[in-house]
Amino acid sequence: MARTGRLAGILFALAALLTAGRASAQYYDWGPSPASVRWRILRSDDRTLIFPDTFESGARRVMGYMDSVRPFIGYGFRYGPMPTPVVMHTQNFRSNGLVMWAPKRMELLTVPQTDTYSVPWLKQLSIHEYRHTVQYNNLNRGVIRVLSYLLGQQGSLVSVVFMPVWAIEGDAVQAETQMTTFGRALQPSFNIEYRAVGDVARRGYALDKWFCGSYRDNIPDHYQLGYQLCTRSYDRFGEVIWDKVADFSSRRPYLLLSTRIALKKYYGITVRSLFHDTFDSLHRWWQSLPPRSDSPRIIPTPTTSYTTYSHPQPLNDTTIVALKSDFDRPSRLVAVHPQTGRERIIRHTGSVSSRPALQGRRIWWTEYRSSSFWEERVDSRLRYLDLDAGRIRTVKGKRRTLYPTPMGELGLATVDYDISGRYTIDAAGREFELSDSVSVHGLAWDEQSALLYYIGLSDSGMWIGSLD
Repeated sequence: MARTGRLAGILFALAALLTAGRASAQYYDWGPSPASVRWRILRSDDRTLIFPDTFESGARRVMGYMDSVRPFIGYGFRYGPMPTPVVMHTQNFRSNGLVMWAPKRMELLTVPQTDTYSVPWLKQLSIHEYRHTVQYNNLNRGVIRVLSYLLGQQGSLVSVVFMPVWAIEGDAVQAETQMTTFGRALQPSFNIEYRAVGDVARRGYALDKWFCGSYRDNIPDHYQLGYQLCTRSYDRFGEVIWDKVADFSSRRPYLLLSTRIALKKYYGITVRSLFHDTFDSLHRWWQSLPPRSDSPRIIPTPTTSYTTYSHPQPLNDTTIVALKSDFDRPSRLVAVHPQTGRERIIRHTGSVSSRPALQGRRIWWTEYRSSSFWEERVDSRLRYLDLDAGRIRTVKGKRRTLYPTPMGELGLATVDYDISGRYTIDAAGREFELSDSVSVHGLAWDEQSALLYYIGLSDSGMWIGSLD
């Protein structure tokens, strides 16, 4: 009976895979880098790094980060990371990373995120994605491994359905936080949205809404949700519960609810009970903290869905200019009356990459601009709106630019990024080049001291620097 059941399981999974194989969504591709890129290769025991020849210094840092966590990255799982080629793209400002089957690879978009914390982007990204190779290696076992022998990497592709995406990402966030000095889960901003909700478990939303998100209400993403559930399960059971779930599911893929069955079998819980236990515990902790009062006054602006007003700046005594965005309409610059909350749209913008800044009758900002041919080339263009003329213009020659900052009568300062990974601060025509191990995440001009301040980030942490 056992052999018959195992054979039936193999045939079932094979049939499911062959059926799913006709769906193009099973294969995920970010697209090509520019043809002008010259590629180089750096090898280690279980990794092959493929990178542009202008980015060798960054590639060696990524290799160093992975080497330093190699003994620990598989913690909690019975198998370590799988050998994986790593492809690095250096011309895409939409920072991200992925690990994917068919073809098997890790892809890193190396331009540092603008909104980050005190861990270098390459360090956080490489550790996070490296943990995914551990998860995939533990899912690629049993029946799934047999399928990979029969069908190649597309056989292993089926394994990704046996671990929920929130668990995959939450476990990786937990790993990157534990293996860096100040990971994202330690940031107050990482759980502030849940704290604003209050008693999440008793909120009244359907459970699927917390896991799948909403276009109407602000629901934190699956990185935040997954981290909270994964850390709570580790605190409660003293082990990474996904090791047994991955082992059970990979050997019994014919059980379509294998995750649910494994959680009940080994830990006596369901996803629902884990969710309620996690947020009941968090709510009790947050309630025990000293109360804080709100000092700002809320401007009664109109909202139809979850709406964000960011970077408000006074245009005059009766008008505030802000960037407004929500889920169902393009982002736009709006003029708001602070007393009545009335607003009018000044102009719509594209996808904003760094904050708007007001200089006289001009509003400066930067926008993502994708290449019409090379999908892995996404620039950050410098733009401005002339309030008198009502026209938006793009500044020529500023293709990889961030943080436009007015310097009074001296002109405009910007931060420029080079594909080699090096930042340059352009202070009204004077250029200050920084080390290739330093990234810049903010720029400000102080009229009193006549100094230009910037937020720098490197392996030594985050700090404030100044330029005279």
